[in-house]
Amino acid sequence: MRAKKLIKKVLVAVDGSENSFRALGFALDLAETYAASVLILNVLQLPAMYASPDDQMVYSSSRAAFIKDLRRIHEETLAKAVDEAKRLKPGLEVATELKEGEPAAQIVDAANKGGFDVIVVGHRGLSRLSEVLLGGVSERVAHLAKCAVVIVK
Repeated sequence: MRAKKLIKKVLVAVDGSENSFRALGFALDLAETYAASVLILNVLQLPAMYASPDDQMVYSSSRAAFIKDLRRIHEETLAKAVDEAKRLKPGLEVATELKEGEPAAQIVDAANKGGFDVIVVGHRGLSRLSEVLLGGVSERVAHLAKCAVVIVK
């Protein structure tokens, strides 16, 4: 009788921080062990921006430029993660996805919709202040996820 693979699909969230790249390394090792596929996910969270109705024209063009720059930064983070994955584990099947929204909710949503067996996240991301004020993304993912969650320190 053939044993069923425990882990077929691994989702790893990266935000460009050192801990998220540590999580990437862990996820790649895990995926290699189980011959699983990997999705590297990055979530772009747009900051709330306000302007008076008189400033709509300036606001719209400056916001569009800001969002374009922010998206480019997030795409560069994903590209760096893919390069690292190919360097460390060239034989693994790796895909990427960039989502917009609240990070924990988007990570869990991607895991649920994609049928992932495990989510790997770094313990702390880029903003320790927001983590203190709002709670950590990794902790929210652990509470919301329906699959296993590994938090890498």
